[in-house]
Amino acid sequence: MQRHTYSLDRWEDRSGHRQTWTFGYRGTAGEFGKIEVVYPVRRHGDRHVTEVRGDAVPTMSFDGWAYGRKPSLFCAQFSVGRDGIRLKRNRWAQTRAGRALRMRVAGRDYRYLATTARHRDRALVRDGVEIRSSRQGKGARKKAVFTVLGPADATDLALAAVMCGVNTRNLTRGGAVRAFFNRSLSWLEVFQ
Repeated sequence: MQRHTYSLDRWEDRSGHRQTWTFGYRGTAGEFGKIEVVYPVRRHGDRHVTEVRGDAVPTMSFDGWAYGRKPSLFCAQFSVGRDGIRLKRNRWAQTRAGRALRMRVAGRDYRYLATTARHRDRALVRDGVEIRSSRQGKGARKKAVFTVLGPADATDLALAAVMCGVNTRNLTRGGAVRAFFNRSLSWLEVFQ
């Protein structure tokens, strides 16, 4: 089975007002060329947008309710180019496999799931291809590392990359509980 490893370095632009700060990952991924993940590219009130673009990868954007600097899976919208993609997940499932985010892109079915209880390790899976992603390091040395198993194409890698700019804590039970309490406390602030 084919196996390749690519890493994207974390970057940030803190120029101007803090509402205009942007963050992300960028680097070169072999034959896929340069890839850049940017979040938040745009802000719409309480919603943030993460976008991935590059030399050979399709442009993708993920729009969701803001959780920190990233969009979350809550009320999310996903698009590849100009095509909207339907996202499905079972938020009440007890296992990580049951809580996986499911989507159909370019006629292929994908699952994006947590591989460990910690929020750093995820996997994008379709028939014959698996891309494991993890975030390593701290501070300025932080990286997003992708391990590609199987004959992946540019769409596969772009999907895995855009999800690095999305808060996916809800893919684990513990992360879902923390996200629920954070949302509840945020909503309570609105009524004060």
